[in-house]
Amino acid sequence: MALTLEDVGRQCGVSRSTVSRVINDSPLVNEATKERVLKAIKELKYAPNFIARSLTKNCTETLAVTLPDITGGVFPEILAGMDEMAGQRGYHLLVVFLGGARPKSGTVEQLITHRRVDAIVTIASTVDDSQLVQMAEWNVPIICVAHKSPSKSIPSILFDDAGGAAEATRLLLAHDCRQIAHIRGPKDNFDAEERARGFRDALKTAGIPFEAKREVEGNFKREGGIRAIRELLERGVSFDAVFAGNDEMAIGAIEELKRRGRNVPREIPVIGFDDIESARFVGLSTVRVPTREIGRRAIQLAFEMIDGKQPIGYQILPTEIVERASTARGGDAKTLRLDGV
Repeated sequence: MALTLEDVGRQCGVSRSTVSRVINDSPLVNEATKERVLKAIKELKYAPNFIARSLTKNCTETLAVTLPDITGGVFPEILAGMDEMAGQRGYHLLVVFLGGARPKSGTVEQLITHRRVDAIVTIASTVDDSQLVQMAEWNVPIICVAHKSPSKSIPSILFDDAGGAAEATRLLLAHDCRQIAHIRGPKDNFDAEERARGFRDALKTAGIPFEAKREVEGNFKREGGIRAIRELLERGVSFDAVFAGNDEMAIGAIEELKRRGRNVPREIPVIGFDDIESARFVGLSTVRVPTREIGRRAIQLAFEMIDGKQPIGYQILPTEIVERASTARGGDAKTLRLDGV
């Protein structure tokens, strides 16, 4: 038979309500009594009924986070920032993987309708816009990360994708590259579309026409970068630099260029986007995004909404260029490390 608050109270000679106050860390209990109750809880191996607590406190101390997957270096870093901020308030993260090859799931709707979480944070395009609009009607805070919200009642926190892509393109232009190939992310992906827009805007500002033949759609995976370079070379498309929509595709592109006997960076400079850990290891120039900070901001915003504050629309966090060996034409190309990658 499961232990109750009354059992703990009898063990240490206090009332049920006193035990409840100790579990909920109430300041109304003096330290001596609190220590006595905590000792009894430990001796009896009592596990509080957190579901009942959530009903009493009208909160679950849990936030749901939806992710497409956990691969690469961006999503783990965002989660780390979220967990750091959530832990400061005693909250836990419930991670739900959605999208990709997985069948359509009603998990998020169930979490909301059964009041199992206090807020939802959706990362990238894991929940489609129509679902987000519907969920917003259920009066549970929802925050979009790296995905522009379809509703004024759902705030967004975004990277400056377009600005970062434009800076990456300008770096290649500064190295006298004029036939830049773009390995873009998937169609209908917000980050991919914004980065493609920034790339085209930088070309236009420089007076260089955009040529569709030099743009290949990738999948934000390393093999997508490999496939894109193969396609460009097999079609006979000339190019003197590569801007990839993320670091994983950039690393794949460099790997394939090297396999085809093309020298990076002396012949073809390459730049990526994100600044994942492996980019630093191989010497990849890239656009650094504040991944941990966006995670922290998202949870901070979730708590503000839980506390009754109005959503703020959207925030755009700045990016910065990090130049390494993959674009250092005047430097030592041997510092580009791709063996075994």
